[in-house]
Amino acid sequence: MVFATRHRTFILCVFFILTAFFGYQLTKIEFGHDLNDFFDRDEKVFVFNEEFFSHFDEEIPNSVMIGLKNNRVIDFNLAQQIDSFASSLEQLEGINRVFSITNQQLAVFSSFGTIPYQVLNMDSKKEFTQSFLELDSIPDIKNRFVSKDGHSTLIYATIKDSISIDELIEMKNQTDSLAEPFDFDKLFFVNTKHNDHLITKKIKDDSSHLIFIAFALIILILVYFFRSWVGILIPFAIVVSSVIWIMGSIALSGFTINVLTIAIPVIVGVISLSDVIHIISRYSEEKSSDKIEKIRNTRNDILKAIILTTLTTSFGFLSLSNSNIQVFDEFSVFTAVGVFYAFFLAYFLLPVLLYYSKQITLHNSLGKLTPKKLWVKPTIVITVNALILSFLGISKVKHNNFVYENMGEKDEITEVMNFMESDMYGTRDLTITIALTDSNKSLYDKEILTQLDRIETFVETEYEATINVGLATAAKQVNRALNGGFASAYRIPSENNSAKKVKNKLLKHSDLLKLKSFVSENNKTTFIQTKAKDFGSYSTRKSNAKLLEFAKINTPDLEINFGGTAYIIDETNVNVSNGMIWNLVIIIVFIFFIVSFIFKSVFIGFFSLFPNILPLIAITAIVGWFDFGMNIGTTIVYTIAFGIAVDDTIHFLGRYKIELDKGNSNYDSLITTITTSGGAIFLTTLVLVAGFGVLILSSFYANFITGLLVTVSLIVALVCDLYLLPVLLNWKKKKK
Repeated sequence: MVFATRHRTFILCVFFILTAFFGYQLTKIEFGHDLNDFFDRDEKVFVFNEEFFSHFDEEIPNSVMIGLKNNRVIDFNLAQQIDSFASSLEQLEGINRVFSITNQQLAVFSSFGTIPYQVLNMDSKKEFTQSFLELDSIPDIKNRFVSKDGHSTLIYATIKDSISIDELIEMKNQTDSLAEPFDFDKLFFVNTKHNDHLITKKIKDDSSHLIFIAFALIILILVYFFRSWVGILIPFAIVVSSVIWIMGSIALSGFTINVLTIAIPVIVGVISLSDVIHIISRYSEEKSSDKIEKIRNTRNDILKAIILTTLTTSFGFLSLSNSNIQVFDEFSVFTAVGVFYAFFLAYFLLPVLLYYSKQITLHNSLGKLTPKKLWVKPTIVITVNALILSFLGISKVKHNNFVYENMGEKDEITEVMNFMESDMYGTRDLTITIALTDSNKSLYDKEILTQLDRIETFVETEYEATINVGLATAAKQVNRALNGGFASAYRIPSENNSAKKVKNKLLKHSDLLKLKSFVSENNKTTFIQTKAKDFGSYSTRKSNAKLLEFAKINTPDLEINFGGTAYIIDETNVNVSNGMIWNLVIIIVFIFFIVSFIFKSVFIGFFSLFPNILPLIAITAIVGWFDFGMNIGTTIVYTIAFGIAVDDTIHFLGRYKIELDKGNSNYDSLITTITTSGGAIFLTTLVLVAGFGVLILSSFYANFITGLLVTVSLIVALVCDLYLLPVLLNWKKKKK
């Protein structure tokens, strides 16, 4: 700090050059969302999936789904419109084939060859009505194309694999235009890449208004407590600079802003302001008229605490970088770098600004907000009762996550996903991998097809799923075709002769049925691909366990496992969140030893943990009571909350030690610390709550949870710092 005041011109030049440099880089920042970035590519389930699906010669084609929602059951007139609309879609550039309920065909194998016929008879209103009623007897068609209530339908369009997002957006716009002449109540455009585009767009909108609100709240707080332009501009200059530096660094590194890193400017900004407030608070207490001396004394009193808080906070964030998940690595590293930027600016730039400024004072209302004595009995009673309630909530905690979290009722992506969940078959992909345990058998054997059918039937019932890809389904379709197309023949034949005919037809028409996309070349491995209602990973894991138990008894020749995007996400959530908990334990132990060493007291090291562990207990209880679900999104909060909350505890202990070193009694040292540093702690907590609290307004569920839980943890930490910690420290001295 003193170095900065002696080399003021140099510091200011460096600051302006760096800020201009990072500001220029900031103009190049990009936004993006890729679900694959949330996978741990070293995780065994991911590796297994990559290896398993490498054995299939063809990929399932890229596709777009167009959902049509109507307020009435599909009738003859509406079906004609659906058919015309589907036909017009085939003319769009980038679309290869279009499949709708109106152009679906069933086949009949006869001596004259393969005879196709329409599922829905469009020749007349009467014939259409009769054929539509008969759809229930054709589940492989009905469940894929028509909702249970008969109001909604899906149109599938295969598209070129190399299609760009711009082409998809144009395709969506053209689809909307084509639908305008028709009597559809609502149209939904469903595609993974387009979904990612919508999320990216939401990230941009969300980040701009959240940062604006956060900074507006912080300015209001500064106005109230500093009540001078200098008191507002100096802290704000440090905050804005730290945000520009870290966001410019992200842009310079070539990374994009995603659903997680969107929170970095808020985190870095409020941490930066926290450091500034503690320094200014201590600076304003100095009575000397010489600014150099005031800055020197401030440095001597607070430097140790600032360095320690920087180390503990950055270490906490860096602990997230061992998850092997790209977005978490980016978040942890850049947040830690941002914390060091905040320290650099507070240590070097702030003293220069203080040197050139008039006297800065905090409004005396801060002193009125802190206790004037130790509230021993009320503190103990409240703490004990809060712990009892917390442990009851903790007992209700469970691992749970959803594939698509809610992003706001009016969001296009949310409307699409809600349509798929409520009207159609769901949003959760479920993939069952299957391998023969007997090398002498084939997947096409009658007994194996029967076992595959048992699995498919169980999956349809247990998961409320719709089979999109499955060898048993294909075999039942072939058997139906061999038996005049009658619904009663939609089954695996029990007769050996019929089973042999089904096998021969499957092999003969493998290209038409695209069997190579889900049956390996050696006919030993396959998979079942479904879509199911997303009841959450907790419910899905219970169903998975039931399926494994069912398979042990009913499919002895098959070894089943799970795959697909949703399963990888579920397993990643469990493994990474458990890993984060262990990381947090390591951080706690690390901070215990550091604080014990710095303050030369094991007791102080031990008691310093209480104001920081109790907030974690509180937010765990909230997760349990409100059934938020323990997942990556919630467990990351623990590291953020602990890393930030510990800062005020360290500042409290630092001032407490200074007062003890002056020769004051333990009780007087505690009261002085509460009435001086307590005010700064209250103000920094208020700033942090304002900064993180705005995340509650976010359209992203993960950010909402982060904002809510961090806010709760900060409030609990404040109460613990100003009430519980002094009681514990006073009790320690009495015990001596």
